[in-house]
Amino acid sequence: MLKLSLVAGLAVAALIPSMAAAQSCQQQRDNHVAGTVVGAGLGALAGNAIGGRRNGVAGAIIGGVSGAVIGNQLTRPAYDCSRAYGYYDNAGMWHATNTDRASASGYYDRDGNWVNGAPNGYYDGSGRWVAGASSQTPDGYYDSRGYWVPASAAGYYDSDGQWVAAAAPGHWENHPRWVAGPATGHYDAQGQWIAGAPSGHRNANGVWVADAQPGYYDVNGRWIPGSVMGYYDSQGRWTATSSSTRDLDRDVSYQTRDRWAGAPADTNAREDWLEQRIRTGMDSGSLSRHDARDALQSLQSIRADESNMMSQDGRLHRGDRARIEARLDDLNNSLRWSRANRDD
Repeated sequence: MLKLSLVAGLAVAALIPSMAAAQSCQQQRDNHVAGTVVGAGLGALAGNAIGGRRNGVAGAIIGGVSGAVIGNQLTRPAYDCSRAYGYYDNAGMWHATNTDRASASGYYDRDGNWVNGAPNGYYDGSGRWVAGASSQTPDGYYDSRGYWVPASAAGYYDSDGQWVAAAAPGHWENHPRWVAGPATGHYDAQGQWIAGAPSGHRNANGVWVADAQPGYYDVNGRWIPGSVMGYYDSQGRWTATSSSTRDLDRDVSYQTRDRWAGAPADTNAREDWLEQRIRTGMDSGSLSRHDARDALQSLQSIRADESNMMSQDGRLHRGDRARIEARLDDLNNSLRWSRANRDD
């Protein structure tokens, strides 16, 4: 009987399809159940055939049990979704899980790698992860359905695969006071928060796409007018994502000139380019001297932090480089040009 069980088990291992490579947490749970059932069926058939007339029934029973065990193990989920806030799919879209709050400790990135902590950042149009500002507070919120939603997400897929438009992680009001907590609405051209329907539309796939905003509040709570794309983190800090939004959804009715047009790709060269742009704007009068001095001080601070992040071989780790580039984006987008040069 032991030999019969072994042979039936080997038959199941050879026949059962590989299901464990699926990336979706829900798919992996479904495949795990299906693998157990399919393994039991294949094992019973193999055991019956091997047992022949005399031991067919016993072989089917033993083979079924052995097949169920092997099928269960072969399709055991590769991801421990029981402790995940959720995961990003290959397109960088967020899939939320209904994991208990006390158990959630990380998430899976779009490459299937486990990352400790809640997501803090976003994927740009080229699929590159851009880290957000460092914070001790998880950068997102639980919505009314109990799903964890990253601050950068315009929406998410729930456990049933349905797309749900996300709320904001908070909003500025009474100039300036940050009110944390899920909020639905949008800002008008003067920076006044209007509760209600968010500003956006659904694309051909039914995914919610946020429209361009008429401006944003900077870290000092000042309203900066002008069409922008981005999001506020859980502490009210603005992160511009115009290029990524434009690349991810090309039917967005938002057109803007790239403020990095003509800039080099290298981080240090880009810093030099931005400094020259600020000084030229100050000399020409298209940028006020007060704003130019503030911008140059911010740039100096970025360079100092970059220098401190450098490893012994003079290189930046991927996450540190993403943080520096995100800060440069914020600084470039915050420059308040005169009307003649506002869209440069």
